[in-house]
Amino acid sequence: MTNSTHNAATDVMESPLHHHVAHTNAVDAGVVMTEDKFRGHLNLRGNPQDADFMAAVASVLGMALPTEPNTSVRVNGFVAYWLCPNEWLLIVASGTQGQVEADLRQAVADKGGNQHIAVTDVSSGQTLVNLSGSGLAQLLQKSTVYDCHESNFPAGKVVQTTFAKTGTTMCKLEDGSVDLVIRRSFSDYFFLWLADASEEYGLRIA
Repeated sequence: MTNSTHNAATDVMESPLHHHVAHTNAVDAGVVMTEDKFRGHLNLRGNPQDADFMAAVASVLGMALPTEPNTSVRVNGFVAYWLCPNEWLLIVASGTQGQVEADLRQAVADKGGNQHIAVTDVSSGQTLVNLSGSGLAQLLQKSTVYDCHESNFPAGKVVQTTFAKTGTTMCKLEDGSVDLVIRRSFSDYFFLWLADASEEYGLRIA
């Protein structure tokens, strides 16, 4: 009989890109990849026209959800990406997604229970990667169909597009770097493309 005993104490969390960490560490690399491992990812749906819903969410996150198309908000470790008029992606601290989900549901219930809310934990299905460096602009030109020129892709803007042939949600940060949310199942493909496309600039895994 197979021993199926589960020992939580021996569990090891591994990021989707854990086996690529030692790929390269070129000191003068023009592209730097940093995986923001194990962050919690929550898909949130609700009515932005409902003041009680918006107030309930703000009471949990400590910030108002972005309501302008393709925008984002970052406060105290929470990140909210606008995905469509009634949908957002929330990025929270590692291990807190279950509590944040529960707090969101409770906050809405406390407003009377008449508000519609859908919260889905999608943490296990995707990861967050940051790309930076002097070769980033050129890398993006060859990797995505979206025009990432600074005049079209300012800090804080969120774009749902592709990186190579991988669907991604990209966000420009104040420091000029770009965060990409990618599906776990495409992480190997993403990295192989990244390694090849950045070969002329050098790639460093931070």
